[in-house]
Amino acid sequence: MKRLLSALLLTTLTAAASAQTAPAVSAGAVAQALARGATVVDLRARADYLAGHLPGAVSLDPGEVGTDLHSLQAAVSRHGIDLSREVVLMGLPGDLRVQQLQLRLMDYATGRVDWLVGGAHEWALSGRPLEGGSVSLPAVPQYLVALNRQDESPRMAGASLRDAPGRAFVAKVALGPRS
Repeated sequence: MKRLLSALLLTTLTAAASAQTAPAVSAGAVAQALARGATVVDLRARADYLAGHLPGAVSLDPGEVGTDLHSLQAAVSRHGIDLSREVVLMGLPGDLRVQQLQLRLMDYATGRVDWLVGGAHEWALSGRPLEGGSVSLPAVPQYLVALNRQDESPRMAGASLRDAPGRAFVAKVALGPRS
């Protein structure tokens, strides 16, 4: 009985933990994302970034994104991070601030947002080269609007108007002449 309860508790805790964590990707998956045109955002200290970063990665100070929507919107716009496209975030290995930013961005991004948990270490250990210097992308002005992830069923835009609470949908049907 104790084993059954322990197993049930472990399953419940694992499910709860996975619901609050964002998916992480490997260096190989990031290489494929780069080949598809993904933007890599490096959240390490500027000196670490300049010493070596993933190809094409832009540097972003985590303090720049703040806790409010306005600062997040300004930071991603200023650094050329287009959230309608695929984005990969990375920092120091296992940096939970990166994961927290990933979860925030997933609320607004229509593109995929991934987290390279092992950071530049994992990239280098996989035999892939790091670049030096700085990368600058042109600004991409964005207006961030929270996505409603609860209802992800593909529907026509008019369906949300038709199905809105308090609105009656009336279809007019042409009937032949009355007799």
